[in-house]
Amino acid sequence: MANTIQNKVTKTENASVQQGKQTVNQIMNAMLDGEKMRSRFDELLGKRAPQFISSVVSLVNADKNMQQAFYESPMTVIQAALKAATFDLPVDQNLGYAYIVPFKNKGTMTANFILGWKGMHQLALRTGAYKTINVVDIREGELKSYNRLTEEVDIVFEEDEEKRESLPIIGYVGYYKLVNGAEKTIYMTIKQIENHEKKFRKGDYMGKGWRDDWDAMARKTVYRKLIGKWGVMSIDYQSCGEAENLAAQMQEEYNLESNGFVEADYTEVNEETGEVTE
Repeated sequence: MANTIQNKVTKTENASVQQGKQTVNQIMNAMLDGEKMRSRFDELLGKRAPQFISSVVSLVNADKNMQQAFYESPMTVIQAALKAATFDLPVDQNLGYAYIVPFKNKGTMTANFILGWKGMHQLALRTGAYKTINVVDIREGELKSYNRLTEEVDIVFEEDEEKRESLPIIGYVGYYKLVNGAEKTIYMTIKQIENHEKKFRKGDYMGKGWRDDWDAMARKTVYRKLIGKWGVMSIDYQSCGEAENLAAQMQEEYNLESNGFVEADYTEVNEETGEVTE
């Protein structure tokens, strides 16, 4: 008897999930397959439009928070994806080039575009302006001096690799040199990186990326500061406003023609875990 009841409950839950997915797909099909939407996509993306639309559908279907964002604020999802498309960067979250992240904004689930450090590196390389880009760790005893004003760094690296690996890391240095000879160096101590992580963490605890590989996240932090603030990136990075303007036009046109969206079945999001709750 208990098994029969459990089976009925499971079937009901599965049916509800499937129904929710179908509703999301119906909304996406109505929006993305519309003639005006298609023409807008073709105008901006050309031959990449079908691939873009397919990637948006896959992205939304893969995550229930993204589904809720598409229910409640669909154009934020499309606008974020358009930004990635104008940069010619994949939105596959596992690749790390660009992210479309769902989050609650004044009680409404929306989506935001985040440029990953790999995407930033890709845009930097496209310029052809760099001769060298690198971020390295600095071990105890290797840093002889660092001039904050001139950014001159005097480093003597330990040549014995085994001995070097046993020395504690005291900081990270990022450096680039352009083909025209222009240079930039930044240095961040361990303490500065720790403060950065605490300042931008979500919630009270260290994020999974930092817990699993602190060294990699520290290098990414220095790289993003080096290139994002001081570096040169391709003109595509500077033209993201085109995607914003297109998304705004699409939003206005859709609002005039639509009777509105189906309201989300999900009503609440756990602020700490990001999981959608009933």
